[in-house]
Amino acid sequence: MPRPPLTDRRPRARQRGHRHPIDESVLREPVAPADTGLPEPPRGNWRDDVAGAAAINVLAGIWLIIAPFVLGYGSGDPYWNDIVFGAIVVVLAGARALGAYRQAWMSWLNMLIGAWIFISAFWLDATSRASWNDVILGAIIFVLGAVSASATAERPVRRTDPTLR
Repeated sequence: MPRPPLTDRRPRARQRGHRHPIDESVLREPVAPADTGLPEPPRGNWRDDVAGAAAINVLAGIWLIIAPFVLGYGSGDPYWNDIVFGAIVVVLAGARALGAYRQAWMSWLNMLIGAWIFISAFWLDATSRASWNDVILGAIIFVLGAVSASATAERPVRRTDPTLR
């Protein structure tokens, strides 16, 4: 006949024969954060910063898509460069704005696309209208991608006081 397990179902404090009283003064006093040498965690809601920058980047991508038709690009201007890269910006920034907050690589990729749009304006575009549009949009997409990527970095909070757990 097998032996039953030797477990006691009583709470641990009673098993040891004593209780751990809670010091109520600790609960009432604000505890200063310990100086760990790490940078302070970001203030505010960093997800709102990511979503805000990404949402504006979506609008920039939409304008990049429709700009060849609205501005009437000339025959020497590359329609497809703006349309394809505008669509990529819309997809990546839209994903970031709708919840891919921790996927900073999407914002870094948008920064590269912004740099490409900016640089390509100087040798691909044949008219000044298309060139200025791409220079301005390239800078906007790059900056908004940088803002979104930098807002992503949620710094971990280290707790050195074991009573804070």
